[in-house]
Amino acid sequence: MRAVKPRFSALDRYVFDCRGWVAFDQVLSGAQVAELRAAIAAMRLPPPGATLASQRFGEHGSLLRHPGFRALMDHPLVVDALYHLVGPSARLDHSYGIMMRPGTSGLGLHGPQQPFDPSQFYLHRGGRMWNGMVACSWALTDARPGDGGFGCISGSHRAEEPLPPGAERLVEEAPLRAGSLVIFTEALFHCTIPWHGAEDRYTILFKYCPGNSAWADTMPVPDDLLPVLTPRQRALAAPPSVYGHPPLAR
Repeated sequence: MRAVKPRFSALDRYVFDCRGWVAFDQVLSGAQVAELRAAIAAMRLPPPGATLASQRFGEHGSLLRHPGFRALMDHPLVVDALYHLVGPSARLDHSYGIMMRPGTSGLGLHGPQQPFDPSQFYLHRGGRMWNGMVACSWALTDARPGDGGFGCISGSHRAEEPLPPGAERLVEEAPLRAGSLVIFTEALFHCTIPWHGAEDRYTILFKYCPGNSAWADTMPVPDDLLPVLTPRQRALAAPPSVYGHPPLAR
């Protein structure tokens, strides 16, 4: 089995600083991907349609009822990346899955609001990066060149100009193999390119915020699941707070 990359390296930080996103190839093994795909199949979800609502599942923390998805919540690589990108008191804000049938489209190009979005920002101060919401996107389906899926305008997290008409032509596609992880700042203009893969697309997203911040208006983990969380997972699930949010163990 391929060894899991344990740390968010200096090169990873540089790539993220330049592009606003970084991809890690096949962080999950084939067996892990198969387990998560089987868990989704067991949910007996209705077929996805053309609307965003029909393409999402596992919202409001229900995804975390399966231990395989809970393990992604504080995967060691994710925790190390959060330390460098958000800070030691990062928190899970919300999570959900996406499924797309071939020929369907997803969310169009979107990003932060000008001139400053307090929940979706990117700064480099004091020799390190600081981000608002950061997304960790786990690919459970191969996305070959031309298949679509995750797309973005690399470097747009640093742009000072508002998004102009025609910027869609700057979007680049990110081919990924199943088991890969993409980490990106929500300050980046990004989108879901219409899906043209040979099979349905499955992606799992975890969105994290600084410990004092919240995007969602609900808690990330249902109350009845809190007793089964590990101490580090409970720290991630804590409510937003300036003083009371616990730091993450790396």
